[in-house]
Amino acid sequence: MKKLSILMVVGVILFSVTGCGKPEQIVSSDPLCLPGVGVSDAMEAAQKVLDQMQFTIEKYDAEARYIRTRPLSGAQFFQIWRQDNASVHTAAEANVQSLRRIVEMEITSDANRTCLACRVYVQQLSIPEKPIEGIIRMAGTYTVSSMSKQTLGLDDEQLEEMEWLDNGLDRALEKKILDKIKRETTQ
Repeated sequence: MKKLSILMVVGVILFSVTGCGKPEQIVSSDPLCLPGVGVSDAMEAAQKVLDQMQFTIEKYDAEARYIRTRPLSGAQFFQIWRQDNASVHTAAEANVQSLRRIVEMEITSDANRTCLACRVYVQQLSIPEKPIEGIIRMAGTYTVSSMSKQTLGLDDEQLEEMEWLDNGLDRALEKKILDKIKRETTQ
């Protein structure tokens, strides 16, 4: 009963914070152009910011001027040190859905400036439905639980059909990353 009460309180808090309106829309994240900053300095600043935000670099190609991260699962409400939820809406969504984000950066330059374009791809886990085998067994449809641990219980067919679906771009996080890179290069 105590667990149910805690879950209800958390649900009410999440609903009241996020509301039922549409999420804040950021139309586009324009490239960040830095006058007087070299390509290598911009790439190092981008790498440092992504590391600080706990993204793991998958590809760092100085010649192609390209950086890509490995997928990072969305931060949960208790992970207060994480910085990958850039808005209240994305924080609530990451607590309700299984999300992950991948960051891609492309760096261009001309004689006067270096520009960084950032894209953050969001993916959502899709698990095929499993038939409920009666009301008594409904609680264990997707999980195997004990007093100390809860694990996801999937059969072989579900494991084969489980996939990450594209869920669009996270423009707010793109802007947040570029703002952090700007601060990093002006220090």
